[in-house]
Formats: sequence, structure tokens, C-alpha cells
Amino acid sequence: MAGVCVEIMQAIEDIEPQINFTGYHEFLPFIRLQSYLEKGLLGVFFGFKKTAKRKEKYSFVEVPLYPLNYVIAVRIDDTVESASFDDLRKLDGNGKLLTVRGTAASKFLQEEGFLFEDRARSPAMLLKMLIAKRGRFAFYHDLGLRHVIKLNNLDKDVRILPNTYFKYYHFAAFSNDTPLETIEVVRGALQHLSNTGKLDEIYDKYLSF
Repeated sequence: MAGVCVEIMQAIEDIEPQINFTGYHEFLPFIRLQSYLEKGLLGVFFGFKKTAKRKEKYSFVEVPLYPLNYVIAVRIDDTVESASFDDLRKLDGNGKLLTVRGTAASKFLQEEGFLFEDRARSPAMLLKMLIAKRGRFAFYHDLGLRHVIKLNNLDKDVRILPNTYFKYYHFAAFSNDTPLETIEVVRGALQHLSNTGKLDEIYDKYLSF
């Protein structure tokens, strides 16, 4: 496994030798991951959106890890320069607005009453559908879109519009069974990484093409 959160964990280990994370080389489906964390079978997860419901189940470290800005990608030959909420609301129901199923992006569009298609199972599939002209706009967060664009050399196929539609932060969430002393050590390390700009440095690395 690699990515923003893995690098953050490794940065914590570098400054706090008493902390040793294991398990980040193994994949867990998101629903199972949440269940394991609630039951104490998993100690911590890096990259959770903090909600009132989740705060009842897990112990969040209040230091934000990184922001997620929800944006739109279009094909490189699309002449549109920006797209407001009003522009998106004028789209018909023929799948012109695309997103990834079961994500915060899909939930947001549904709650806001947008017409959209969410058959994509991943950000990579989302951009494939966009390039194949299954829709005009691909709605997802900038970190995921930019990572896929960079990984698959799609910068000559798609581009991201400047609009940000909504934003939230990801945090580290611990099982309530984790000792408070351990949580405090990680909290202190994350605060140090935030104060020194290391968290921003790691995040910016994954935003650049």
C-alpha cells in the first residue's frame, strides 16, 4: 500500500520510534474496516471523515490530516472554463454528470437533488467513462482525480475545472479500545507534523502532476 496516509504513518514512526503501525500492506473493504475498528480488531484508521455518528464509535485525533476538495473533471477538448451549481442543475438525466457509487460525492449529489449517474466503481473507472463520452462532467475529490490522472498519464485526456463545490477534512480515528496514552503520542506527533508543514508537504506531493 502507498499514498498520503501511508506516508503520514511513516512520518509518525520517524519521530516517535515507540509507535509502530502494522497492517497497512493489507487491503480491507471499507465496510469491514469500519466494523473492525468499532470492535477493536483494528487499532486506528487514517483517512476518515469526521461525523457525529462516527464520533460515537471511534476516538478521533483532532489534527486534520488533509482536505478533500470536490471538483469536476472534463475532457481536454471541452471548451467549458467553469461550471457553477446552477450550470450542473440544468443538465438533463442522461448521465452527463458522473460520479463514483457509494461515496461522499454520490451522497452529496443525491442530497442536493442533482441528476447524475454513479455506475463507476472507482475514480479510475470514472475517468474512463468520461473519456469514453459516457458523460460530460466527472464529479469527485481532487486528491483522487489527480492521483488517477498522474498514475495513468491522463493529463492529455482530461483536466480539472477551478470550481470547488464542497470541502471537508480527513482525520485519524482510533478504536475506543486503544489506550489513551497511545492516542496522545500519535496526536502529539501529528501536531508536530502539522506545525512544521510536513503534512502539507505530503499532501501537496499527491496533488501535483
